[in-house]
Amino acid sequence: MPQIINTNIASLNAQRNLDSSQAATDRALQRLSSGLRINSARDDAAGLAISSRFESQIRGTSVAIRNSNDGISLAQTAEGALASITSNLQRIRELALQSANGSNTDIDRGALNEEVQQLIAEIENVAVKTNFNGKKLLDGSFTDTRFQTGANLGDTIDVSVTKVTTDSLGSSQEAGISSNRIAANALAAGDLVINGIAVGASSGVDDQFSTASEEQSAIAKAAAVNKVSDQSGIIATVDGTTVQGTTFASADKNGNVKINGVTIEVATDADLTAQANLQSVVNSINEKSGQTGVVASFDGNATTGITLTAEDGRNVVLADGTVAANAIGLGAAGTFIGTYSLISRDGSDFSLDTTTGNIDNAGFEVGTFSGVNGGAVGDVVDANALVTGDIVINGIAVGPTQASFDTASSVQNNASAIAKAAAINLVSDQTGVTAKANATFVVSAAITAGTAESGAATINGTSISISYSDTDSVSDIQNIIVTAVNNASGQTGVRAEAFGATQFRLIADDGRNIDVTSLSGITAGNSGFAVATTQSSISLLSAGKFELSTNTGSIVRAGFQIGTFGGGQDGQLVKDIDVSNVEGANEAIISVENALAQISAQQAELGAVQNRFLSTINNLSISSENLSAANSRIRDADFAAETAELSRAQVLQQAGISVLAQANARPQQVLSLLQ
Repeated sequence: MPQIINTNIASLNAQRNLDSSQAATDRALQRLSSGLRINSARDDAAGLAISSRFESQIRGTSVAIRNSNDGISLAQTAEGALASITSNLQRIRELALQSANGSNTDIDRGALNEEVQQLIAEIENVAVKTNFNGKKLLDGSFTDTRFQTGANLGDTIDVSVTKVTTDSLGSSQEAGISSNRIAANALAAGDLVINGIAVGASSGVDDQFSTASEEQSAIAKAAAVNKVSDQSGIIATVDGTTVQGTTFASADKNGNVKINGVTIEVATDADLTAQANLQSVVNSINEKSGQTGVVASFDGNATTGITLTAEDGRNVVLADGTVAANAIGLGAAGTFIGTYSLISRDGSDFSLDTTTGNIDNAGFEVGTFSGVNGGAVGDVVDANALVTGDIVINGIAVGPTQASFDTASSVQNNASAIAKAAAINLVSDQTGVTAKANATFVVSAAITAGTAESGAATINGTSISISYSDTDSVSDIQNIIVTAVNNASGQTGVRAEAFGATQFRLIADDGRNIDVTSLSGITAGNSGFAVATTQSSISLLSAGKFELSTNTGSIVRAGFQIGTFGGGQDGQLVKDIDVSNVEGANEAIISVENALAQISAQQAELGAVQNRFLSTINNLSISSENLSAANSRIRDADFAAETAELSRAQVLQQAGISVLAQANARPQQVLSLLQ
């Protein structure tokens, strides 16, 4: 081996090993002082990435646990308020029972009613003011509120609290919105869309009772709705079929008519009064009601004739025999379709729409409807003003309409849905039924492209300029028309939107009449416009079922049929409770029982929500614990191993320093060769 002094290989080797042991010492000291095995990416790059993801999940889970606890606190706040409302309702029920007792005088009932009104006011106060962190809970605004109950996007729980103000409590648990439009066509797929879910076509197979047009019946349409009930949250129940009679025309009639294919022998006598003859016809019909499924009734008004009712909702097929049906107080021969109600499963409001433009086939109207109250959606009102008695609600005749009731429409103000709804609302205190005008819809014809046109459409008195070229596509023309109409909506009260690929629809959200007065320079065939005045329809709202009838035979002017609608049970809103008389006290008892059922259902839901949050917290806690354990195995330092490593590194340091000293002394030994 050569002896050299210029390069001390042994010293370099000792220094390198000393650096390595020094680094090991530093690393062990860092891990022991921080408690972490990974202090920087160089310690374990892959491990750090995995640990960071674990850390994100752990911290996110901690936040989710806090969020879930907030959800529990919110639910407990709402539940406490509901308990207060329940206490007040129970007291109202006690007072109503006391007022219904025959031993009380009117003065006594007046005093009882004073306390009832104060309790109602307090219920309203609690419902309106109860909040959590500034968010109102019981006024109907707390719907589909999302709680982040997990560490990742989409880990949520949706919570809704039903409206419990006094104008929603007291409704029948079977309250629903009834169809009341003349819907003499079968339901096609997409004619009715509920909460975004398209209802399929109605099928005659679902109607085992009707003798004709089974697929058009209320039974078949309700069955179609119920087939998508799980997705839409709405169930349908059949209301029944009612056929309005006509004025008794002739006294001497002997022969027969047919109802649902069954021959009914009838006889009238000129020597008898119209009332007696009509009652005779009623008796003849009811003798065979077991075969026809139809019951006849007569209220003593010869003007309105005989009412036919099929309680199960089957179609009523009325046919002339040897006697014309409308000559003996029955309706004109034809097939009459029943109505059905839509009921929200959870009491939330629901939306109705259509993809075909034919929601008329379902008997409803486009819009959003109450999920807690009963009601009915009427057909489009006709162009005649109401006269007193055209529509009678719960025995109360609605008065005439006046043009002053509608300041929005530009034509036929006294015949509009707005005016007729206003007339109904003038007697709502007596009927317990309120009305509102639905939005007015006009669906255009299909647009035709290929012809250049420039001109104007006059809508509600405003001229709207529209022009398109022969190179514009149907889609282009559709956009041009929609934009032009919407630019003038401030003057007309009418907006437009595309409807399908080739049409558009005009909408007046407030229910005013839409009057397309004229077209100038553009044609109906190309633009899709139609020159016409279109009225809207009316929705009726109540706490439960209600009865519609007529004294004049012209209930169609309001867009309704005679019959019982809004659900299968009576109801009265808590806000309308009045125990100052026995009848009011009895109605109050029903109302409070309905209200207590509504409150109990909401309390049960809130209890379930709390349990769900608790379950979520337990699951998150376990998840956090396991994630922390996994993260610890990757990132935390093992003190036993690290102290052993520190001891080893320290010994190597001591040895390295000693060896380095010896290596550095080697050149001195080589110098001895020069002596």
